[in-house]
Amino acid sequence: MDIAIQKGTHISVHQQLVTQFSMQIAAGILKPGIKLPSIRLLSQKLGIHHNTCLSAYRELEAKGLIEIRHGSGAKVATLGVEARRGILSPQHSEPSGLQALAEFFTHQVMQQGYTWPEALAAIEACRQTQTQQNLQPLIFVDIHHDILGVFQAELQHALQRPVKVTTLTQLHPEQEPFSHFLTSRYHYQALKEKLATAQQELPTGSEISNRAGSPSLPLDEHAISERITVIDVGAVKQELDFIRQLPPDSLIAVISSSTIILQQAEAVISALRGDSLSIRTILAGQEPLAETERVLKRAQVIFADWLCTPQLEQLTRKPIHTIRIIPPHELDKLQGFQARPN
Repeated sequence: MDIAIQKGTHISVHQQLVTQFSMQIAAGILKPGIKLPSIRLLSQKLGIHHNTCLSAYRELEAKGLIEIRHGSGAKVATLGVEARRGILSPQHSEPSGLQALAEFFTHQVMQQGYTWPEALAAIEACRQTQTQQNLQPLIFVDIHHDILGVFQAELQHALQRPVKVTTLTQLHPEQEPFSHFLTSRYHYQALKEKLATAQQELPTGSEISNRAGSPSLPLDEHAISERITVIDVGAVKQELDFIRQLPPDSLIAVISSSTIILQQAEAVISALRGDSLSIRTILAGQEPLAETERVLKRAQVIFADWLCTPQLEQLTRKPIHTIRIIPPHELDKLQGFQARPN
């Protein structure tokens, strides 16, 4: 755990704590189940009041990112094994599992008298059907509307297939019975609860029997978890190290189409370097072009999100550090969702 605090900046110590813990949890730096420092130890280490640490932990708990147990302290929340299975962990598949399937299939083919060409044709037909099913649009879910475009652009570029995006409040699970959902750790629990609620509201029989008070379908938490893939998000270690090494008095320009990205970037940079660096944030499309060009000319370092980078490259020859809210190692884990030719 690498938490830094800068006092005397316009970003409160509470917000610095919450932002850094949230990003390290969301980025997978702080792993599920890891025990966090006690309030007393954290306040002593950072030289801040213990009430500030307590309020930060309480906010993280309210967001579902940590768990606090009386007598045992705080730890990073565990999302459950189901949430990280399948595509997120293909390297954990046991070779013996595929061998067992092959042996069972071969035995059934021979026992039921099918020819081997017929068996291979059936496998190919199933493969093509599964490929078409896998190409159904994925849905990325977040609570903030203005960050959805960035997630969509990064995911579609990496997966080379359509990815729908929506906020949690605008999601209607009953209209997406076969879709697979992507979300960050921040919103996993809330999304799971919404899918569970939608499942419980499905009637078991006809509309008439439903009006008569027929019970809902039994809740299948495992099936719900299997429909959600959790993506670690946030700054990676090399980006934080880069900020630490910048010379004092450097001007950092951060340009994004998302206010969330701008707020988090400002909080993290302030926590790492305090007032030793100047930060200028620009919400894309909200300032005159001449002002943006002026900031780009003065800035020693330029950060921009995936959507803004191509436009800024037309305005300056300076290198632009693209903010990737989905780290490369997370995109690697999503290879199973990539579009493939039949």
